[in-house]
Amino acid sequence: MKITVTTMLDQSQLLRRAHGSMLMAARADLLAAPLHEAAMPDPARVEAVLRDRRARPSQPSAAATQLLILAEHLGRHAGRVHDDALALELAREWPEDRPELADTGTARVLSAVRRGVRWSQVAPTVHDGQGSFGSVAAVRAGAVGLLPDAGMGTVAALARRAAGITHSHPLARDAAAATATAVALAARGQPLAPADKYHFLDLVTAQLRTSEFRAALGEVQTLVRHRSAPADTAATVGSGRAALRCVPAALTAFLRHPDDPVAAIRYAMMMGGQARTVATIVGAVCGARHPEHSLAVAARPDVTRGLRIQAAAEALARLVTGRRAAGLRRGRPEGGPVPQLSPSSGRRAGG
Repeated sequence: MKITVTTMLDQSQLLRRAHGSMLMAARADLLAAPLHEAAMPDPARVEAVLRDRRARPSQPSAAATQLLILAEHLGRHAGRVHDDALALELAREWPEDRPELADTGTARVLSAVRRGVRWSQVAPTVHDGQGSFGSVAAVRAGAVGLLPDAGMGTVAALARRAAGITHSHPLARDAAAATATAVALAARGQPLAPADKYHFLDLVTAQLRTSEFRAALGEVQTLVRHRSAPADTAATVGSGRAALRCVPAALTAFLRHPDDPVAAIRYAMMMGGQARTVATIVGAVCGARHPEHSLAVAARPDVTRGLRIQAAAEALARLVTGRRAAGLRRGRPEGGPVPQLSPSSGRRAGG
């Protein structure tokens, strides 16, 4: 297998990719809202949602909001995670008025933080001491993948740390590492070259710690190789609330259509279940890979949210100056060269 190394992106390129990733994630979240928690949707209904050009007001999901909050946090703190500060930031914007979220592990932790309880006292007690294994932390981890010049090990470690505030289960932390790594690889890839899908999965799998998650990504490889339909993917990896289901489903959708964001998001919506969660992850990865792509749909974040996305992207892009200056003082770029997608792998990529 040949591994190529991409040239470091300049600040303007980083800005476009960070903005493209967060904006497409936000739009995919809103676009998939009508199909969230539905059974396997009828294809005609999915197409109707995609073709609807009317503005459809909808609140962003809690998970999509947390992706933006984490991006803002990283921009303010030079690409580092300050656990207690991030917990407070997440708690302040947690939607207490949504009854469908009231019984989740995330709600339990962040509600306690709002009452003045430290997150580390609550997160490990969720689900009878197992810790939360849902997908919210995996969605927000996409922001970590937008950090400039960080090596894949650093990206995965930061994603695990950010996840642990609300999700202490090993599978949830693996899901966060997988999402962040996927976004980072997409952001540093070659947009006009065919994606080496198996190589991409190898690089994501290298950051995992649990045998269960590695096995799930093995199933993703099989699904991609056989050009599986959304129904087959939903039946194989599922698209339920558990992070072990949502993230493999999202990676399958992306790798089935890595150069067609609309097709990838359509694939995510066709699986039903946690459609917003899966579509948001797909949007974050697709937007990082294709920052100039504009979804031809009416689903757009409101003006305030759009301005927040732009400001967060600018803050992340500005980090490149300090990081590279520090790397040069040590005599090397920080994080070293990043192994990247190669169109010349010895294995044949499925469609």
